[in-house]
Amino acid sequence: MSDRTQAFTGLIENYRAFRPDYPGQTLDTLRDHVRAGTTDAWPDPWLLLDVGSGTGISTRSLRGVFGPGPRVVGVEPGRDMLDAAASEAEGVEYVDARAEDIPFPDASAALVLTAQAVHWFDRPAFYAESVRLLAPGGTLAVLNNNRDLDGSAFIDDHEALLERYSPGYDRYYRKYDLVGEFSGVQGMAGATEHSHPWVRELTAQQYLGMALSSSKMAAVVRELGEERTRAEILAIAERHFPDGNVKVPYTTQLVLARRV
Repeated sequence: MSDRTQAFTGLIENYRAFRPDYPGQTLDTLRDHVRAGTTDAWPDPWLLLDVGSGTGISTRSLRGVFGPGPRVVGVEPGRDMLDAAASEAEGVEYVDARAEDIPFPDASAALVLTAQAVHWFDRPAFYAESVRLLAPGGTLAVLNNNRDLDGSAFIDDHEALLERYSPGYDRYYRKYDLVGEFSGVQGMAGATEHSHPWVRELTAQQYLGMALSSSKMAAVVRELGEERTRAEILAIAERHFPDGNVKVPYTTQLVLARRV
């Protein structure tokens, strides 16, 4: 697909139904970091931006963890994603925009978050836009639910399927040194990383739905056809979890820095 912002077209129902939320412990860490930077110069109400907000999983999480006070806005250019998010938009707002060009004033945001999306961006341009948007003391945050790529034969099988049939796919495509990148952004300081390992339990059908919500797996479908792709995914689940209780190991990654 030439327009990467539309990469999830046709995948939204599986995305909404089967993508995971984020651990409460990690969201609490994010909230505490934002609160610790509060200054009198911040807008009232606070503006919390969720960039690359997709179907609104992380946007709604911000509303949940920060409560009713701040203004919470998802920023998303994908048409199907935006339509799905807008259908569950109680208490939050959405705008159609790219991560590198966000239609809010300078120094207007207390938080610029991107969850599960930074690998889609022109990262240097996104960081520069975040510096422009953040008020002094504001937080830049990247939040990812990462499958544990080492030490799990199940995950190895899942990734090997993608590497065989999704052209150009490499399981380490999201392995960025985000702390190093944040530390190199002029106007940001104090970059830190927080990790939270956990296990998500799914039925085989839920695992299938989650796998099919991926734009990378959509490339496998184009190579093999939907019927064979479904069979390959379910065979992985059966090999490793014959009882039907699929356990997906994750590490949730939160990288933070503060606007100075």
